Amino acid sequence: MTDPKEIKQWLSKKSSLPIVAGAGILLTFLIVKLQPSMTHVPQDKKPMQVNVITVNKASIKPTIIGYGNVEPDLTLQAKSEVKGRVTYVHPELKKGATLAKDTIVVKIDDKDYQLSLRQAEADLLSNQANLKEMQLTIENTELDLKLAEEKLKVRQKEFSRLEKLRKSGSISQSKLDAERQNLLQQRQEVQQLENTQTTLPSQIEVLKAKIEISKAKVQQSQRDLERTEIRTPFNARVRSVSTEQDQYVALGSSLFDISGMNKIIINAQFPVEQFKKITASFDKSKLNFDDLTNGGQMSELMSALGLESTVSIASNDGQVWDAKVERISDDIDPQSRTVGVVVSVSDSYRQIQPGVRPPLLEGNYMKVELKGAAQEFLILPRSAVHQQQIYRVNKESQLQRLNVDHIQMQGELALLTMAANIGINHGDQIVSSDVFPAVNGMRLETVLDESLQSKLVEWSETAQ
Repeated sequence: MTDPKEIKQWLSKKSSLPIVAGAGILLTFLIVKLQPSMTHVPQDKKPMQVNVITVNKASIKPTIIGYGNVEPDLTLQAKSEVKGRVTYVHPELKKGATLAKDTIVVKIDDKDYQLSLRQAEADLLSNQANLKEMQLTIENTELDLKLAEEKLKVRQKEFSRLEKLRKSGSISQSKLDAERQNLLQQRQEVQQLENTQTTLPSQIEVLKAKIEISKAKVQQSQRDLERTEIRTPFNARVRSVSTEQDQYVALGSSLFDISGMNKIIINAQFPVEQFKKITASFDKSKLNFDDLTNGGQMSELMSALGLESTVSIASNDGQVWDAKVERISDDIDPQSRTVGVVVSVSDSYRQIQPGVRPPLLEGNYMKVELKGAAQEFLILPRSAVHQQQIYRVNKESQLQRLNVDHIQMQGELALLTMAANIGINHGDQIVSSDVFPAVNGMRLETVLDESLQSKLVEWSETAQ
């Protein structure tokens, strides 16, 4: 079948299709088999160049940052303890003014209270005089009783003598009866004096009670008189005034509101997880809560645990005040999950620098840095942490990805506790530059980032 027409006719037949298909498969098989075998020739991949720093260890005070508002440590809402007309108001008793301790700021008419004091003092003197008179009466009664008892003895002897004479008929019956009457009268006198002597001590006690009442009235009158002059109990700044001269004030009327100037407090809020990192630095041997339950001061415990604090105005970090950690809040905010730490700053008014360092006024929004006790950390730059992973360079100059779940960020530093045990040690090299893709085992060409290494030392010295 060399004729093209015959070949075409043969191919058009259905019986030729299996033959043609089989021939195609056989031809494909032969082509594959006759091809030379393919071999993989590995090519050396160039290592990736990265910047590295050396892990150092340093003694660092772990620091967390919180925020809170300034509040006065002392406040006083002065109210009238007596009633009357206001006769004097200090000219500086105005909102925002400052007043020294013990300054008389308000006076209330004291005439009625002076009269009341004089009356109470007169009653006291009268009762004291009555007591002295009663004491003299007791002494006189004792003498009268002794004399009456002696007279009674004489009358008894005389009556006995007359009885004997009457039996012998030497005297009349009328004379004996007269002597009997005298004896009875003398016995009655003795009995009356004894009764008087018995009742006088109770009268003495009544007079003593009256004297104590009179003394209490005198003291009350003196206090009321003193309360007509209202003084500032501490160096104060006036917050509000609600009285004026010639105004009548009732008992309990509001007069003014002041706050102390010597000390302010800030109740700063810190996330619970951050606060745990501070508490981890506590020396457990010093956590003796029995001292607190027995009347110890929490501020003393905070100081013993090594807690320190500094504060600055949130909008201006340039000026810093040293603060004292006073106490920790007794609850956790259920919404923000923060714990409150109260710190105090003393004598902020003495530290004023006009135009540079203002006083800490109520309502100022403050940044509070809380520092724990110093402890050993492995220190890294914050930039060396890549999504909770650190890229370590092993001895074969290969990249090793390490997970770090418990790492504390502090400024530009990343802090790892010495007991973290995640495979990083002092002196290891850590990748500080971005790596993409970061594949475990990839070869690296390292370049020491000297600038970042020196900054790491500076940052650690600042945090110590």
